[in-house]
Amino acid sequence: MSTCARNPESKSDGIAGSPRTTKSRVLEAGASMVQDFTPVKQICAHLNAFHVYANDPTRCVEANHYCTHLTEDVRQCLIYDSPESNARLIGVEYMVSPRIFVTLPPEERKLWHTHEFEVKSGMLVMPAPAGVPTAVWEAAETAEMADVAPIYGKTYHFWQVDRGDIVPMGPPQLMGSFTTPDSVKLAHEGGLDGLLKDRNERFGVDHHQKAKKREDIPPVEKHPATTSRSSKHVLEELSMDRLLRSALRLQRGTIARYALNGTGLFCAISLFWEHVVTVQLSEGPSMYPTFNPRGDWLVISRLHTNGKGIQIGDVVRFNHPTFLGTHAAKRVVGMPGDFVCRDQAFSEEAGKQMDMIRVPEGHVFLVGDNLPWSRDSRQFGPVPLGLINGKVVARLWPKLEWVENTMQPAQLD
Repeated sequence: MSTCARNPESKSDGIAGSPRTTKSRVLEAGASMVQDFTPVKQICAHLNAFHVYANDPTRCVEANHYCTHLTEDVRQCLIYDSPESNARLIGVEYMVSPRIFVTLPPEERKLWHTHEFEVKSGMLVMPAPAGVPTAVWEAAETAEMADVAPIYGKTYHFWQVDRGDIVPMGPPQLMGSFTTPDSVKLAHEGGLDGLLKDRNERFGVDHHQKAKKREDIPPVEKHPATTSRSSKHVLEELSMDRLLRSALRLQRGTIARYALNGTGLFCAISLFWEHVVTVQLSEGPSMYPTFNPRGDWLVISRLHTNGKGIQIGDVVRFNHPTFLGTHAAKRVVGMPGDFVCRDQAFSEEAGKQMDMIRVPEGHVFLVGDNLPWSRDSRQFGPVPLGLINGKVVARLWPKLEWVENTMQPAQLD
């Protein structure tokens, strides 16, 4: 018989002990004003899914993850039974990247679970904060799901709220994740739809729509020597114009209400900044007169990471192949397979020679608009698409304007 259902409400009558007194509340309020809660303040993501007991696949528990990124390869999450103020802390989960997972001993790997099915089925969601445009949040969520799909989790629950325990009892329970539709049916006779019905209604989500939007997330590939996996950052293609205009349509009252939730606002901005759009100050003469040598604030669309959707004439930002840790912005003049003229950079003769090369697959040829003063593909060669981390779509300051693609194809006789 399956026993997976929504966790019992976190009410005081379901927890051992007397209700909190006014004195306790006053003391807690005072302590919260003077003490430092730095580790907790680092939490930047709320994920909702279901964990299944490793020793009993017919039992599962709804899990609200509140996660911190320790490094690019390690995350840690506090697991609560609900997102309410009286939620019970029922467990912890640690997440590691595939490159960390492959270093673990074989026996240790057995304790870790995957997230691909949770992501691709729409089971794993990031509940949206109030006031954030749907398009913005879904784009950020899809990008985050692409990051989560290949990583591994190790989870222990201490409080078995699904069986009605009023305090944590017994040894910690190793938990796992659902990996197939059939594994869900073991825990809930209604399958995935039945399991998620109540959760979807409470959070206002549709896992079918989530799954549809995540179809472009690449399948998680097994490591050639182990069971580890790898992935790419995949973001749903959205019109930057529509995205920015949607954000501007937020009503003043909605912004004010949302601003009250400082943590949620910070997380939303962080996700938006990392996966959707960012700004950068122009430096150097290589793109003059399109951009001033210094002082122009440029809007970078992160939707074009890895060269997604770019074409001849676009201005892209990329990780510089020779100056590690720095970004540069150049114009695309050659796509994979194109023939381009490669002349001498930093020369008054720039643009006058006819040394033709063919752009390799998976690369683009980038040059600055100020040819004599640009260090670009003429010097360091075609740039891999994987180094592209955005497309310049607008100038924010000193004059707000879109960056247009003005290049016209050559007319051959």
